Amino acid sequence: MKILPREAVATSYDNFNVAIYCPVSDVCQMADLETFDRKFTLFTDNIKVGRVYLECYRGMKWCDKETLVKAKAYFEAKGIATAGGITTNDDAKGEGFLSLCYSSEKGRKIFLDAVRLSAEVFDELILDDFYFANCRCSACVKQKGARSWKQMRLAQKLEITRSAVALAKEVNPKINFIIKYPQWYEYYNETGYNPQEEPAIFDSIYTGTETRNPVYAQQHLPKYLSYFVMRYLESAAPGRNLGGWFDPYECTYNLSSYLEQGYLTLFGKAKEVTLFCLGSLMNDPAFRIFVPAIGQMFTELDRHLSLLGNPVGAVAYRPLHGRGEDYIHNYLGMCGIPFDASCTYPENAQTVFLAESAGDDPDLVQKMHDSLMRGSDVIVTSGLVRKLGASFSDTFVNVNYTARKALVKDYATTRDNGLTINGSYAGDRTILIPQLDYATNDIWELAAAYGHDNNFPIVLRCRYGEGRISILTIPDDCGDLYSYPAEVLYTIRELFCRSLPICLKGPSGIMLFAYDNDRFILRSDLPYDESVSILCDDNVKAIRLIGPERVLPVVGGRTDVRLVPNVNYLFEVVTE
Repeated sequence: MKILPREAVATSYDNFNVAIYCPVSDVCQMADLETFDRKFTLFTDNIKVGRVYLECYRGMKWCDKETLVKAKAYFEAKGIATAGGITTNDDAKGEGFLSLCYSSEKGRKIFLDAVRLSAEVFDELILDDFYFANCRCSACVKQKGARSWKQMRLAQKLEITRSAVALAKEVNPKINFIIKYPQWYEYYNETGYNPQEEPAIFDSIYTGTETRNPVYAQQHLPKYLSYFVMRYLESAAPGRNLGGWFDPYECTYNLSSYLEQGYLTLFGKAKEVTLFCLGSLMNDPAFRIFVPAIGQMFTELDRHLSLLGNPVGAVAYRPLHGRGEDYIHNYLGMCGIPFDASCTYPENAQTVFLAESAGDDPDLVQKMHDSLMRGSDVIVTSGLVRKLGASFSDTFVNVNYTARKALVKDYATTRDNGLTINGSYAGDRTILIPQLDYATNDIWELAAAYGHDNNFPIVLRCRYGEGRISILTIPDDCGDLYSYPAEVLYTIRELFCRSLPICLKGPSGIMLFAYDNDRFILRSDLPYDESVSILCDDNVKAIRLIGPERVLPVVGGRTDVRLVPNVNYLFEVVTE
């Protein structure tokens, strides 16, 4: 069967394609295709597989050309498209993951030899997300010199990248060369990843959407990241972000945690989903059950994806070189705030969210001013106030980040736009927050935390030009955002949902995904059933639940819905 190029291949499902990544050890075992074929039925019986990535190198292990060609022919005879893969790591020798050393001739030769081999066999090649640099051998220390590690690695990686792409094109002018970016986007530049310049060198990019339990894993990744990073990297290479990639590791504590990666990747409009990896899912008894489960998920979700428009929400601007308040967007996403992510400043957005990382844009203050003068709502974090310092307080409003902290547990909100604060709402634990200093009657508290004969701002807001600027206090532990009570979370959500017809009222742990055709998804990560309220604009007459069909009448601007954990609820806003 003739295999057509990617752009001409029909997706294996109506709305997306499914691929499997095959590490070099798995490809080498395909020498015995009769045995392999019997095992591979686990996939073909449960999943519509449209593509496989066949790896030639990983961790000093190689697959020879003859075996690659044989494996390629096997899959193509089944109508499954093939592509090459490379994992650019060395033998770690007990030091965690270790990249190839690009300061040494040996490391550079291994990489370029792997590129040449793959380009000889395949018309498409992907680099697994080990294409970072973390070597600190003597040669790397010498090459670094007086530069920072970030400066050295960015320069070194750009040079070897240009060489690798040129070689691939020389060997196979038709090749589609893909760089896969990992999910840990906060640290790209520190390890040589350069999504500012690399997308212009590679033909396409790919997105790692793996998440783990953020408490029991060293990467600290809230689940919402599987959605957010898809949208973020789509903005870095519009139309050339080919898909999302996740794995089953550290997910055996809850099968839903594995499936959730797939759901959120596809909610983010991934064109393809890659399952890592063949051997683990096919041979490891801990993971084999994942295959039929995700196959069923793909079938059911495919029916609903065609009903979704384009993702919308408050536009979160994060420059590709930004750092600060690590993964704050995802912690807020777990609090029911819908985001669309952008690596460029959203000049025309109605609602703009700026965390501390946005402060690494040297022109940010002017861009904020222009947005506010046009009538936008600009929401900033306490971390950005700290980073901008006097340029924030002198330009916008007299609010300053102090060195003082407060331990808080009880909160108040306002019913009169900050003239007074009302009520007392208990959080579920005592948390530590920074104290923001602000000028009374110059800016207004919309939510506050009680101290001893005192209170501290959680949400501040004031007018500026034709728009409004709001300041959100971020606890020292970002996960403590989940401890804000439902009343405070609703005050925060209202800021972000100005351009949407609905807003969620309820506890944290419930995610909201919004689309431009008046449809939205609610998904609860809580371990128990929970009722939440959907607050609606005046013109909303009802909320329709899609599959199973049910109409929820809106009375007094709200309707209530009960959410079961780890179930996706697709709704449509009815205005007539």
